[in-house]
Amino acid sequence: MRRRTFLTTSAGIATVGLAGCSGVNIESDDGDTTDSVDDGVLTVGTYDSFIDAPSDSPGEWIKDEFESRHDVELQWETPSQELNHYVERHNQGAEINAELFLGVRPQNLVRADENIDGDLFASTDESELSNAEGIGEEFYFDPHGRVIPTFQSHCGIVYDGRSLSEPESFEDLLSEEYEGNLALSNPNGSTTGLLFFLWTVNEFGEERAIDYWNDLVDNDARILNSWGDVYNRFTEGESEAVVSYTNDRVFAKRFDNDLEKHQVALLNGQGYTNMAGMARFAAGTNDELAYEFMDFILEPEVQAVIAERNVTGPVNTETELPEVYEEYAVDPEEPVFFGYDELEGNLSTWLRNWEREVTGGN
Repeated sequence: MRRRTFLTTSAGIATVGLAGCSGVNIESDDGDTTDSVDDGVLTVGTYDSFIDAPSDSPGEWIKDEFESRHDVELQWETPSQELNHYVERHNQGAEINAELFLGVRPQNLVRADENIDGDLFASTDESELSNAEGIGEEFYFDPHGRVIPTFQSHCGIVYDGRSLSEPESFEDLLSEEYEGNLALSNPNGSTTGLLFFLWTVNEFGEERAIDYWNDLVDNDARILNSWGDVYNRFTEGESEAVVSYTNDRVFAKRFDNDLEKHQVALLNGQGYTNMAGMARFAAGTNDELAYEFMDFILEPEVQAVIAERNVTGPVNTETELPEVYEEYAVDPEEPVFFGYDELEGNLSTWLRNWEREVTGGN
């Protein structure tokens, strides 16, 4: 086995993305937002790829459809530090113009709560959401009633079936066949990397999970900064297996990619569930409009569009998905998931230990 010949890490433990087309001026995560609140504008914070992804992001469609129903302009705000941007502004006493954030994940929520002074998000009154009754109970993850589930997906292994056999277990990724063939992202800077890390913690326990990551590195696995970097290696043939999402074949079919190349594996029949929700900022000034937007997002028809364009799954159980999902989506029989209570008080320590033991960071 080759030792650590390729290891790229990101500094710190914040989830970082690229700033996208937000429609709202943002100087920096340390500076002031230049636009002021406008009663004719609904500003919604989210992450960049929800607006500008290589698939077919739902952001533009949501903006057009919501504006066609309401006498208001919808502006997306996508700061580079994502939710951390709002945590920092809150702690600085700076103005938050967004009414809500779409794309809150359990791990982000725990980290925000650990670093916030006071309340970043307001509690949600589900009686204001006519479509909330369709949400499956298994999709809720905020015990404090702030975050409403929005969409979900699963983390798994995407591999080139033309050259590799299907990995059925974590140990298979340590085999000679997978030596130098696996790419995955840093859990301190990428959602898929973090999901896979939590999956290994569930499988092995914290200490052995870190040992397992070291074993992966010893088997010449490439650890990169972002999921985009990882997936580019796969599409360009530089890595024949990657940690990605189990709906990959839905994405591949849409663009007529070779489905033999795009095979999906569930380790031990499992996949780690990626939950995402939306929550109103406590500093918001237009609760009525924010609730209208949240209810809109939960409509079965809108849920179907988000699923198709975001290559995710709905949380409203009344949603009818496109036929391509029935044929090509892969859902684990045994989904793995750490909720808020399991992550609280543990996540930061787990990640610091990973950074120290796997990358040699402090």
